[in-house]
Amino acid sequence: SESEPPMTAPPAPGSRDEGGFALLAVMLVLALLGIIVAEFSFSMRLEATMVRSFKEEVVGAHLAEAAVQQAIREILTDAALLGFVEDSSADERTSLLTFFKSPTHPLPRLLRSQVSLGEGRFSYRISDEEARINLNLSPPETIDRLLLTLGVEKQERDVINDSLQDWKDANELHRLNGAESEDTYLKLPVPYRARNGNLEAIEEMLQIKGVAPALFYGSPDSPGLSEFVTVAGSGQVNINTASHTVLKALGLSDAEVTEILQSRAVAPYAAVPARFAGRRLSVTSRTFRFEAEGGTGERLRSRVIAIVQKKTEAGGQAAPVILSWNTTSRSNP
Repeated sequence: SESEPPMTAPPAPGSRDEGGFALLAVMLVLALLGIIVAEFSFSMRLEATMVRSFKEEVVGAHLAEAAVQQAIREILTDAALLGFVEDSSADERTSLLTFFKSPTHPLPRLLRSQVSLGEGRFSYRISDEEARINLNLSPPETIDRLLLTLGVEKQERDVINDSLQDWKDANELHRLNGAESEDTYLKLPVPYRARNGNLEAIEEMLQIKGVAPALFYGSPDSPGLSEFVTVAGSGQVNINTASHTVLKALGLSDAEVTEILQSRAVAPYAAVPARFAGRRLSVTSRTFRFEAEGGTGERLRSRVIAIVQKKTEAGGQAAPVILSWNTTSRSNP
């Protein structure tokens, strides 16, 4: 007789379901591990990017400070006066200001644009702070002419000028078109008091009645008030570096301004001509603005804007005095 095949026991009830659940559990665990690994990898990349950005920011800040130090080296020369020269290599006004031993002998200039240092680069621009109108030392009529040159209407000029004088004087009595703490500034949504003293920074103008950001900052096509004013320096304006707008604010006629611009293009003035006497003009400066940038790449840069004054110590030694220092960091696209 033929042998019968062995009998197999039927699967226990539920064993297939248990195998399916086990497989599903393994898949879920693997998926969870994948998520954890991906999250860990993302966190590591994020931390690495943050560390790199922090390093670039620190290095960029040091490079910008190095640029300021190099700029200080330039102003500590024994130059007799300042001026501008034609420079075909100049890039966006970064290297136009020149120090002169005499009107016909400009001093050699250091490289100011894209200077390599270590693993990064720095650039800086020196501008003459005494080519600007001093808000603390200039009479109201000079401020009025400056605003007129910038296209401000008479009524707005009166408000700004009177409010500026009220901001600086020690009392709380406002002028006809002015403003003081009690009648104006303390009634604002974010109240504050007038300084009742000299401005410490030109940005204070934004707190003064009538000065709108558009007027202060200007636009790409039209420079604003901030380009022509300062709160540092002697109050004298350098005839060799002052802009057309500033010279007009000092009360010079169009013909006089044209004469000055044409003459100093040939050689800077060694002395203020007698016909321009009494206009608060000079031929040299001791206060300068440095705009410096430093960075290791295109992703992050640090920027320093410093105002530095050249002082003469005992024995005739020149020494820098930092009047203001502002540092910012910005990411580049």
